[in-house]
Amino acid sequence: MHARWLVPLLVVAVNVGCASGGAASGTAARSKGSQDVIVEAEITSRARDATNALQIIEQLRPQMLRSRGSSSLAPNATAEDALPRVYVDEISYGNLNSLSNLNSIQIREIRFIKAADATTRWGTGHAGGVILVTTKK
Repeated sequence: MHARWLVPLLVVAVNVGCASGGAASGTAARSKGSQDVIVEAEITSRARDATNALQIIEQLRPQMLRSRGSSSLAPNATAEDALPRVYVDEISYGNLNSLSNLNSIQIREIRFIKAADATTRWGTGHAGGVILVTTKK
């Protein structure tokens, strides 16, 4: 008789355990945020004294500013080619230093786009990926 109730009881216990584990994991993921995206709410709440996009990234996601290695397949490649390029509202804006020209109150989102996706989207010359800044229009 106990065996008859054991299987349904185990199924309920497993489902409850998975549901609560999933909720906890989802909450942790939301509070941590994506490593490739900085949203406006995070800029407002966590980027202390940041007045431009470069300072925001330096404080919140410094890994976005790092070189992605050399692009050895290109014969005239420079160290700068391995750094991310900057796009603002889908338009090429410049190198990493150009981020300092973007006022923090204008920014809705900052997103890092990996090299392969950047090449698909904007063509060749994005070996270091792209930092895409979306402004409040």
